[in-house]
Amino acid sequence: MFKVKATVVGFGKDESKGPCHFRYKVGDEIIFDGETIAGRLCPNMLPQFGKAFRDLFASGGRHKEGEIPAGYYPFFHSPQSVYDPAYKKYDGVGFRPTLERPEEGYKFVADETLFDTPPGGKFIIGKGTEKRDFALVCGDNHTLVQFKLEAFDLADRGDALPYYRRSMTILGKVSGKPGIAMDKIINEYTKDERDNIYPSLGQRMVAIIVGELELLDFVDVKNDKVTITDKGKKKLASFIKTLTSEEKKALKL
Repeated sequence: MFKVKATVVGFGKDESKGPCHFRYKVGDEIIFDGETIAGRLCPNMLPQFGKAFRDLFASGGRHKEGEIPAGYYPFFHSPQSVYDPAYKKYDGVGFRPTLERPEEGYKFVADETLFDTPPGGKFIIGKGTEKRDFALVCGDNHTLVQFKLEAFDLADRGDALPYYRRSMTILGKVSGKPGIAMDKIINEYTKDERDNIYPSLGQRMVAIIVGELELLDFVDVKNDKVTITDKGKKKLASFIKTLTSEEKKALKL
């Protein structure tokens, strides 16, 4: 899941003759981090921003024509959970996976059990670095303010935080073994680390997370071999600096 940025890039008409009444200027930015929005939001653009932010948050722009962006969410491959503050040192929030709920006839099997039904009944495991360009134009035809929208980082707030932390631990495993086969990354975790830290890991979850890391150039993937990039090394180092000693020990970073 991704942080999204909207940037004012220009005006379709002479802004000096038909000024933007919200006083947007070229270079103004609006950022959605998965939980909060920073920046000035013109109310007339809210419906357009809302849909674009949601779609880019989900897929990073990888969704093709006809695909439902939310089908990219790793959420659907996660187990059910309960809130347990003792687990906050792992996922940053405090979710404890409940892999079995006998009273509900529920059992989580990695790569098989979906948490819920994906939108449209289809889930997508995004790979590659191709993404759609997003542009929005204000409906005021006197000015036609133009916006560029892009996914520029991993979302690290709200319910995206546990997935962000899993991404960083995977980045750490890849850093220690450059060129590791994607289907071998999961072997770098103990069974307890795979199952009992939210989100639990299966091969699909690993592939989804690696796909997000690749889209942002944090890793390079060739022939299903994964190598951390210089940008990824900086990202990992920056993340580690935010952790307490207890969190570093819990996450083995």
